[in-house]
Parts: sequence; C-alpha cells; structure tokens
Amino acid sequence: MESIKIKTKSLSEVQKRISDVRTVVMSHKASLYQSRAMIEENRMMILSNYAAAFMGNRQLANHNTDEIYANRRAILESVETKTDLEVETIRVKVSNAELTFLENRSALNTAVLSISEDMAKINASLIKINNKIMEANEKIVSFNSRQIEINSNLLNGTSADLDFTHQENARLMSENEALLEGVASESNEQSERIMEIMETSIENAEALSENKNTISARRDEIMKNRASYLENRQHINV
Repeated sequence: MESIKIKTKSLSEVQKRISDVRTVVMSHKASLYQSRAMIEENRMMILSNYAAAFMGNRQLANHNTDEIYANRRAILESVETKTDLEVETIRVKVSNAELTFLENRSALNTAVLSISEDMAKINASLIKINNKIMEANEKIVSFNSRQIEINSNLLNGTSADLDFTHQENARLMSENEALLEGVASESNEQSERIMEIMETSIENAEALSENKNTISARRDEIMKNRASYLENRQHINV
C-alpha cells in the first residue's frame, strides 16, 4: 500500500508540472495570436501607406511636375523677342528647363529602381515565409492524422497504447519526463522572443502612424503646389 501511495503522489506532482507547463504553452499561444494580429494590422497599414504614398501622393506630385514644366515652357515661349540674341537666350533657357526636368526624372527613375529592387527582395522573403507556413501546416496535418489513428486504435482496442504492463508504464513515465522537460525548456526560450516581437510590433505601429501623418502632410504640400501652378497657368493664359 505504501508503494501505491508514493506512486499516486508522484503522479500528482507530475500532473501539477504538466498543468504548469500547459498554462505557459497556452498563454504563449494566445500571445502569439495577439502578436500575429498586430503584425497583420501593421502589414495592412504598410500596404495602405504604400498605396497612399506611391499611387496617391507620388502620382499627384509627378502630375504637378509635368504641369510646372509645361508652364515654364509656355512662359518662355510667350516672351516677345526682338533680336537674335533674345531668340537664342529663350531657346537656351527652354533647353535648360527641359534638361533640368529630365535630370529630375532620371534621378526619380533611379529611386524607383532602388525601391523596386528592395520590394523584389521583400517578395522573395515573403515567398520563403509562405513556404515555412505551408511546412508548419503540413506538420499539423501529419500530427493530427497520427493522433486520429491512435484514437481509432484505442476505440477498436487494437492499440499497443493499451498494453497494461509495468514495463510499458515505466517507459511512458520516462518518455513523459523527457517531453515535460523539453516543452518547459522550449517554452522558457520562447518567452523572451515573444516579448521582443510584441515590443517590435508596437514600435512598428507607432512608426506607421507617424508615416501616415507624414503622408497626409505631404499631400497638403502637393495640393498647395498644384494651386500655385494653376495660378501661374491663369497668368499665362491672360
């Protein structure tokens, strides 16, 4: 009877340790879902900011550039010339204006090229992430299939897991101890990483909010530029 009490107590201690580990593991699961939600929210904000900055602000600014150049050319070509020198001066200024705007466009092309190269690298990284997700999903499916098979065997009474022997119990107890230690160790290692990714996500969210405000302020500047060149255009048409 004494040995039975000891085993019962030992089992109770193991169950408590399992319960403690379960609490940590499931807490980590919830934290990771929370961090994934934050990451997804940040990703959507990144895409929103990208669309607003590139497809919105950039196109408006480029349109302004084209119109400003058109104004410059119209202003120069509207100047009345009386001498060959004046004609030559206007011609040179028109060429200078065109080259200045082309230089600006070429520099912007370089910037776009650099951004496109970075985005191509990011896409390659995202493809790798997708592959990791698919690999993890495959592991989940394989694990579930194996556990379903065990459940079916238990229901049919054909599983070796129903081997009622001291040797089998001893083997499982040893395996359980190894599993318990492994899960506890891995969970401890995860804790710091989870905190780091949560902090990073919060910092990213703050940075994205600042980006959004900057994009909005930049759009106001673009619209002011538009109003100015439209005013110039009115004077040209007078």
